[in-house]
Amino acid sequence: MPVSMSGMASGMDTDAIVDKLVNVEARPIKQLEIRKKNHNARKDALKSLSRLLNDVNSAAKDLYGFRTSFNDKNAVSSDNSVIEAKASMQADKGVRKIKVNQIATSHKVSTDPVPEKETLPAGKFTIEVDGSKQTITFKGGTLKNLGDKLDEAASDLVSTSYIRKDGDTYILTIQSKKTGEKGEIKLSGDRELLDKIGLTGGQAGAQKNEIAVSFDSRYFTSYMGEKRPEAENGSVSVKDGGRSVSVRGALWREYALPVEMAVKGDTTLEFDLSYRDQESGDDGSVPKRLRVGPKEKVNIKGIILESYNVERKREGKKEDLKGLDSLMGIGIVANENGKRVEKVYSLGRDLKGPQTIAAGRDLKGGKINKIILYCNRGTMELSGLRLATPADRKPGYAMKNVIAPAQDAKITVDGIEITRDRNDGLTDVIKGVTLTVKRPSQHEVDLNVEHSIDTSVDKIKKFVDAYNKYLDMHRDLTKAVMSQKPGDYDKNFSQQGLFMGDMTLMRLQGTLQVAVTSAYPNSADKPIRMFAEMGVSTGSINAEWESIKSGKLVVDEALLKKTILENPEGVTQFFGSDADGDNKADNGMAFRVVAMLKPYVSPGKNIIAAKIDMEDSGIKMADESIKAKEDHLKKYEEKLKRKFAAMEQAISQTNAQRQWMKNQMGGGSDDKEK
Repeated sequence: MPVSMSGMASGMDTDAIVDKLVNVEARPIKQLEIRKKNHNARKDALKSLSRLLNDVNSAAKDLYGFRTSFNDKNAVSSDNSVIEAKASMQADKGVRKIKVNQIATSHKVSTDPVPEKETLPAGKFTIEVDGSKQTITFKGGTLKNLGDKLDEAASDLVSTSYIRKDGDTYILTIQSKKTGEKGEIKLSGDRELLDKIGLTGGQAGAQKNEIAVSFDSRYFTSYMGEKRPEAENGSVSVKDGGRSVSVRGALWREYALPVEMAVKGDTTLEFDLSYRDQESGDDGSVPKRLRVGPKEKVNIKGIILESYNVERKREGKKEDLKGLDSLMGIGIVANENGKRVEKVYSLGRDLKGPQTIAAGRDLKGGKINKIILYCNRGTMELSGLRLATPADRKPGYAMKNVIAPAQDAKITVDGIEITRDRNDGLTDVIKGVTLTVKRPSQHEVDLNVEHSIDTSVDKIKKFVDAYNKYLDMHRDLTKAVMSQKPGDYDKNFSQQGLFMGDMTLMRLQGTLQVAVTSAYPNSADKPIRMFAEMGVSTGSINAEWESIKSGKLVVDEALLKKTILENPEGVTQFFGSDADGDNKADNGMAFRVVAMLKPYVSPGKNIIAAKIDMEDSGIKMADESIKAKEDHLKKYEEKLKRKFAAMEQAISQTNAQRQWMKNQMGGGSDDKEK
């Protein structure tokens, strides 16, 4: 390649001159690059602002509506190895006494030991679990072959295991995949095969499910029906650890059951009853009337004695029930679609011992939540109260080798025995509480349902943190630096915010601060109208002005926890309240914040997204201008190089001509001298 050296003819550094001229021409490109850099910085800042606004919006949404947690409850078990629990906000606070009598188990049976190589006869039998049936057709083979056939045909109902017993003998275990009594394995069909391997042996019988009621004086309340006496002067007392109760005198009472009890058509209410009239005593030996008659003489072995004739007479007394139709009685109360339904059964004074009332006949399919006990005179004693439901089962083969019975979980809640077919996910035992039963216990476990405020406090602190971060960023983006003297503007320009004077962002910050610090209507018994009332403010009394002026929120955690614990309703309505009764929040601090932020954070073309698009447009225009300027600059540089090259060429030619002429003129003089 030819090597060119600039300025050879002119003696000037033409390359340096061209570079300087090009640099002067390139100044608009540098300005465009600075403008592009500012657009990118503003775009990144807007994206960060959008993320912070979304954080504020999300944190505000967690403070009202279905996400609210100011009435959350926490269930604490005194022994987690026995029972665990989780409480929702619908749970009632208090302590429940729970005893796990037995846990639900899967029915598991086994065969007798069978030699590994023994050939079993063919057979056809049906296996049933909770109403689902599968027919097994076994064509004969080993015990393992039978297990494989069960896995193939009835894997939805049972699982099997083939286990070596000893030597060359094996057993086959069959386990139901459903826990509780409903998961009982029932076999029917070919007895020869089932009996030979020792699965069956005998006939299954019937059972009777009973739910016992244990009384607790805390749950007795006044009778809410219409059949009460004109005046009550009696008393109720619980005896024998809750197994019996005594009602004395004129008294009607309702006993609230800790949990509702389901009633079937053949359910009966069973109890032991006794009654005594308070006027006669327990043995009836006290006479109703004593009267002294005339003197009488009595001769006893020649001795004459005088005495009064005392008349002892027991007079019958008519029952005076003051318009009531019975002396005593028992009743049941249920709730059907929010309406109280009750049935009262009269009991006569001659009834004693075991009694049975067909409660299911009158309340089939219902759920009993209260028991009514009443006595109009005397003393009624009732013990062993229970709801009994026959559990008839169809005749079938009894299992010979039962490893684990098909049994329901049985737990006692405040003296009431509850039966369920599983151990976990028990949501229908205690209102708002999900129980998980782990093992039987000999002692009662205290389940304490208490107010949980940790989640509520965390949500409020999360909102405060997001709000304060937004204020910090807004201050940086809109910061203005005052110039004190001429020339300071250029120095201070880099310290100013990227969006100084931007009215959109200024209006957003002002509106948001007003929404957070304003007062709101509150219909709670103890209304909370401002954030500061629960310990969240812009600063405590006598705080520094700079801290207050920034508008950032400060949390008094002790006051916040106290307020949520004592007044959850007031806190809930401060963040989101329903003013028109449509069960939707339409006011409140958090509701207002979310509504105000909607134009800035909603999906699609919101205000922040539109501003980002404007910055993208500015970047695109800057890129186009830079490209055009660069193309122009390249052409300009080439033009300058051509001109300087032409100049060098012209100078070079001139110098050459001058040298030639000089040489010519100098050469002519020499010839003449010669």
